[in-house]
Amino acid sequence: MRSWLYCPGNSPKMIINAGLYGADALVFDLEDSVAESHKIEARYLLAQAFAERIIPVEKSAVRINGFESEHWRKDLEEIIPAGGRIIRIPKVESPQQIGEISAEIDGIEAESGIPRGAVTIQCLFETPTGVENAFLIGNSSSRIRAYSFGAEDYSSLLGINRGGDLLPLDYPRSRIASAAAAFGYTALDTVWGFLNDPDGLETDTLRGKRLGFHGKSVIHPDQIDIVNKLYAPTEKEIETARAILEKNNMAEGGASSFKGRMIDLPVVERARKIIGAAGIEELQDGKNDK
Repeated sequence: MRSWLYCPGNSPKMIINAGLYGADALVFDLEDSVAESHKIEARYLLAQAFAERIIPVEKSAVRINGFESEHWRKDLEEIIPAGGRIIRIPKVESPQQIGEISAEIDGIEAESGIPRGAVTIQCLFETPTGVENAFLIGNSSSRIRAYSFGAEDYSSLLGINRGGDLLPLDYPRSRIASAAAAFGYTALDTVWGFLNDPDGLETDTLRGKRLGFHGKSVIHPDQIDIVNKLYAPTEKEIETARAILEKNNMAEGGASSFKGRMIDLPVVERARKIIGAAGIEELQDGKNDK
C-alpha cells in the first residue's frame, strides 16, 4: 500500500469520509492529533465506527497512544474487540515495549474470541533510540508487519530543520528501511508536513523511495495522488522489468545480460517485484506472455 492517510480519531465527519479520497490505506489517530481532554471521546467514537463497519477494517490502522500515556491499554481494549486489526504504535524504542503490547493483545484476542495473531502491529520510529534499536526490535513479535518513520519528533530531538536539506534524514531512513527489509516488513516513510508545498512532497517522496521505502504516510487528501503516482512503477521501469524477465526466460535460468547489465537472480527478483506492483500477472511467476 503506497499512501496511508492520517485521520483524527475525534472527527466524525473525517472518519466517515476518510475512505473516499483514494488513499490505499488509512491511519485513524488517537495520539498527537487528539487533545488530552478528547482522548476518551475519540476512542469511543472510533470503536463505534469499527463496530458499525463505517470504516474499511482491512485497510485501516489505528495509532494508539504511546507508552508514556495512561491511555494505550484502554485504546487496545476498546478498539480491537470492535474490529481494529492493525495497530500503529508510536515512539517505539525497545523490544520490551513490543513484547508488552503483544502480550496485551494476546489477552484481548483470547477474551474476545478473536483468532490468535489476527491483530498486527506497525512500529513507528520517532526517536534516536528507536532508530538505533530498529534491528533489535525486528524479532520481538510475530505480529509486526511494518516499520514506519516519524521524522517530526526525530528532527526536533536532533535540531534538524525539517523542510530544508533532506540529507540529515538519510541515516534514520536508511536504517529503518534496511531493518524492515531484513525481517521482510513493509517500510513506510514519514509524512511531509508542508501542505502548500507539492514540489517538496514530490522530492521528499522520491528520496524515501530511493532509500528503500514502499509507501508513505500523508496528512491531507491533496497529497495522496502525488504519493500514489511516485510509488507506482513508471512506464520505463515496467518496460525494463518486462524485458529483463523475458530475457531471463529465454536464458532458462542461467546468467544473461540486457543492455550491458548482467541479469542474475537479484535483478530478476527486483523485476518481478516491479511487475507485481504494476499488477501484470502473467510475468509475476517468471512466465512470459507468449
